[in-house]
Amino acid sequence: MTTLRDLKPTKKQNVKEITDELGLRMTNKYDWRFSDESGTYLIFEWLDDMLEKDGEIYFLDQATDWAEKNRSTALTVQINRAYAVASVILQAYYTKAPLNVAIIEGVRRVVGLRETSEAHLRQLDLQKWYPHHRDENGYIVVIRGKPQPDGFGAYEDDQRRAKLTGSPPPPPPSKTVELTRTAIYDRDPQVVKDVKRRAASGCCEFCGKLGFPTPQGTYYLEAHHVIPLNLDGADTVKNVIAICPDDHRRAHFGEDRHELRDRMIWDVLHKLYPDDTEYYEALDLQSAQIRKSEKGPTKLEDVRIDS
Repeated sequence: MTTLRDLKPTKKQNVKEITDELGLRMTNKYDWRFSDESGTYLIFEWLDDMLEKDGEIYFLDQATDWAEKNRSTALTVQINRAYAVASVILQAYYTKAPLNVAIIEGVRRVVGLRETSEAHLRQLDLQKWYPHHRDENGYIVVIRGKPQPDGFGAYEDDQRRAKLTGSPPPPPPSKTVELTRTAIYDRDPQVVKDVKRRAASGCCEFCGKLGFPTPQGTYYLEAHHVIPLNLDGADTVKNVIAICPDDHRRAHFGEDRHELRDRMIWDVLHKLYPDDTEYYEALDLQSAQIRKSEKGPTKLEDVRIDS
């Protein structure tokens, strides 16, 4: 019988290796959940969050609680990631779908007021996991190798629990929740402020041209997500540059938009953050996937910066 100790990872698989094994498209290696329309779900879970009782290995989906508890201190990407994991588990729960779980072992610590983590080992579990039922506190219990009973209905169980507790049942997952678009498209105003500070000279970070003057005596630039939000780009300063309106429109609609995106990654952002080569290699891979799919951005990002 497999025990929790047996699940300790023995190697550090990279995220692309795991998504390739499952036939999933890797959007961003810093995501902790991946899915496709066929119903293949992948999430990443820490080994020390897993429990063992009566021969069953399981964990509780407390990602939403973590996001709410840490909303004032965590990075936006951490909050979005937590909600995204919760939405995938919820979708699998209502559809009786299995989850693929990559198990992580490493170090988690609190630096200042913010929780940080470092994975030392990471490995895909070959056994499927199943969002099985809700516990007495309403948390979804995800059990290794144990599907929901044939007669179990998540919607019906939620209604039954609501009658017993007198509280409204949780809303069923919508398409928006499934794809976590609301969380992903939310823009962090702090990112805009930080990029504004970085471009304090008022010059376009791409072409170097000074933005046009504003009545406030500043210079006008626009914030551009190099890997767009609608294509799973991160809402962080490492993916956002301050550029002039001409370059912004060219980056979205120009014939050479793919070349511009690659230049922004390597000639602008990587030079700003030279110690993050691995991160920009991941962005470069996303850029290549965008070019290959021909699903380039069709909307401007309506976030502007007066520098």
